[in-house]
Amino acid sequence: MARVLLNWALSKTVGRSTEIAVLAPIKKGRIPGDRRTYEARLRFTISTLQGRIERNLPTELDKIPTIHFGRMIIIRPEQYLVYSSDSNVTYEHGTKGEGKGIPAPIDDFDDGSRPAAKADFRSWLLTLVSFDGDLKVYFKDIAAFLDSDFDRVFINCEDFPSVRCFEQFWIWIRRYQINVDLFLPRYPNLSLVRIKQLEDFKRRFDEFVAKVRSPAGKRVQSMDELFDEFLRTSQQHASGFPTPGGTFETDYN
Repeated sequence: MARVLLNWALSKTVGRSTEIAVLAPIKKGRIPGDRRTYEARLRFTISTLQGRIERNLPTELDKIPTIHFGRMIIIRPEQYLVYSSDSNVTYEHGTKGEGKGIPAPIDDFDDGSRPAAKADFRSWLLTLVSFDGDLKVYFKDIAAFLDSDFDRVFINCEDFPSVRCFEQFWIWIRRYQINVDLFLPRYPNLSLVRIKQLEDFKRRFDEFVAKVRSPAGKRVQSMDELFDEFLRTSQQHASGFPTPGGTFETDYN
């Protein structure tokens, strides 16, 4: 019997930057032994992570030094059913199936406040990430450095196997990966590590200039000694190589 090849979506790579988009179905119903639905738990987990980011606190994602940006979006039926003609869709103005306005919220359980929708609609989790390097290497880093932290999010999605079973995890990712039509990295040839290195260099250079020049432009200290200090504190050294999570760090000593 001939082997059937799956029509996988393909990531785009521009320069050193690669993207991936994963659209995964969220489990329906309430969690056994919990009053929350899987969607409610997922939303809480993501909001906790977002709260730490907004407060500039460390997060689990800091363990992956190649991520340029990441976004997670929960897409609900009333969002993607706009303009739907399905007879089960009720719009805000009370009509059905006209495709006008915004559909009323459609939950996966009947709370008694209104008739439950008969159609099998569900919410989806859209994850968009841009990172340095190869796609499979990136997910091996995820499995190695995030482990249960990654599971805590995606366990709320259908069929998620855990990152501990990497081959099954890899197949799950590829199964729900979708094609991105436009990928525009702003700095395609600069790795995130290099960007952070340049950011740190600029900060140190500004400090150096502030020491040797007054606001009026007059020299205030010895240029040679301060320049030597600037060069000494700006030296870079490798840390953690050749492991996938290795980074370049500034030598502050």
